[in-house]
Amino acid sequence: MPELPEVETVIRELRPKLKNKKIKEVRVMLSKMVAVGPHTLPNLRKTDNSVAFKFSEVIKGQKITDIKRRAKLIIIDLQGKYAILVHLKMTGQLIFLDKKHLDKQLRLLNIENIKPVRLPAKSTHVIFEFTDGSRLYYNDFRQFGYLKLVTDKELPQVKDLQGFGPEPLDKKFTYEVFEKLLSRRANAQIKPWLLDPTIIAGIGNIYSDEIAFYAKVRPMRTIKSLNDKEKKLVFKGIKKILTDAVKHYGSSVGDFVRPSGDWGTYGLLHKVYGRAGEKCYTCGTVIKSLKFNGRTGSYCPSCQK
Repeated sequence: MPELPEVETVIRELRPKLKNKKIKEVRVMLSKMVAVGPHTLPNLRKTDNSVAFKFSEVIKGQKITDIKRRAKLIIIDLQGKYAILVHLKMTGQLIFLDKKHLDKQLRLLNIENIKPVRLPAKSTHVIFEFTDGSRLYYNDFRQFGYLKLVTDKELPQVKDLQGFGPEPLDKKFTYEVFEKLLSRRANAQIKPWLLDPTIIAGIGNIYSDEIAFYAKVRPMRTIKSLNDKEKKLVFKGIKKILTDAVKHYGSSVGDFVRPSGDWGTYGLLHKVYGRAGEKCYTCGTVIKSLKFNGRTGSYCPSCQK
């Protein structure tokens, strides 16, 4: 699943490309991928062509004024009273191609032997065509993501925008704030604590592993077991790991593709995530893994205490 660095990469790359573009047409190939209104979408969605028609008709002719993010949710602001919310969930992709490169072939999965394809592909479910001939494609292999049209007044009612902790890359997220958050769940293990979006927004499986490695603490340690030095290293690790990951356009470890069609390169810098059974780059000890409520955490038993 794309985490904060991947979603941040998407909005940073799309903002200059989409801002002030006028939507000529929206084609919805799979109706269940779009919705209208603030209500939560069930995992099992029924196809409703009338909703898809309304989604397309309202958006047609609108101009995009901005694109931003809250946690892992992308918000595309439209001129007037509407916004489009995009949740990539597990395998969603937003890919932008200008008029000159519509024939470009892309590898949509960072997996060996996957052949490049031209969009729209089998996994393409929504296409935005702009008046200048450029296009924005929404792909989703597992079809868990969505595009939701809401009014500005409905935004506060969207549950997927509520209940999040602070944004970790925000300047307001200081060590003082971090310490208060630690005290709220002193008995929690470090990895599940980092994964909880109600505590800190946007950290997922990849970066919780990398943050714990940076701080030299094992993911199964409890918050109350951390000494002051370790707490400061976890805080510093949150800022540094996420910032570095954004600089490297996120981690393309399977299905994350940047809007340009290129891959993020931070996956090449992973120290422990996805490396169970391999040797630690720092000390040579074999990386181990364990389960946390269905999620796998990886760590070095020598470097992390």
